[in-house]
Amino acid sequence: MSRIPKPKTIGELLEFCNQKELPLRTMRFFIGEDYPEPKAFGIFQDADGDFVVYKNKADGSRAIRYKGPDEAHAVSEIYEKMRSEIASRKTARGGSGAMPIFRNGGNTAAYDANSPEAKRKKKKLIIELSLLLAMIIACLVFLAVTDKPDPKRGYYRNRGNYYYYDTDDWYIFDGYDWDIIDDYDPGFEDYSDRYVSEDFNDEYNVGDFKNSEYYDGYYERSPSYDDDNNDWDYDDDDWDFDFGDWDTGATDWDTDW
Repeated sequence: MSRIPKPKTIGELLEFCNQKELPLRTMRFFIGEDYPEPKAFGIFQDADGDFVVYKNKADGSRAIRYKGPDEAHAVSEIYEKMRSEIASRKTARGGSGAMPIFRNGGNTAAYDANSPEAKRKKKKLIIELSLLLAMIIACLVFLAVTDKPDPKRGYYRNRGNYYYYDTDDWYIFDGYDWDIIDDYDPGFEDYSDRYVSEDFNDEYNVGDFKNSEYYDGYYERSPSYDDDNNDWDYDDDDWDFDFGDWDTGATDWDTDW
């Protein structure tokens, strides 16, 4: 299994999709296109130069996943969504991209769905699945209330101060240098609202985090880091799938993402 670099531009993403022979319209992904119809994921650059990642719900309304100047971040959002949509369908098929085949010794008449035994097993299965679904929903509600997704690495601005997030730690620029903030919770309702960029810009009027003593620690904590390309994809097998029976209905089109 080989490892491939992750696309960082819309052009690279389109090239990647072509190489993988992904049927984008069948999958309901529209790369580089402001697609207006319901049930669609997409990414495009608007007239202001911002990159927009969106989801059109079943009712035709649009949820914006990201809108901003960071093309690499925008591409990463839609790229990961494509991969997760494939992964969810693989899981539904028992962990592979092929359709499952059910056999009963070659005798299709050997199983009577209307027999008392079959009805009993069906009722038991429905009860077990209902309990499992209730547990999953309870866990998701708990996580939604108590947990917050990790922010991405880079510069943030809040209340006039600049911060940097890297590998579970927050740093603040004190006017001279970057200092780590122990047990810091910035209180952002949405990290993306405060995100500036992963790359340094003189306009921030702060020191370049890459020149701080903390930045070197990132490489020590990440021995697999590749300085030539620090954003590698997972295995090629993530994209192996039989797209001939892609089920659009398997996506929950009523959620924001």
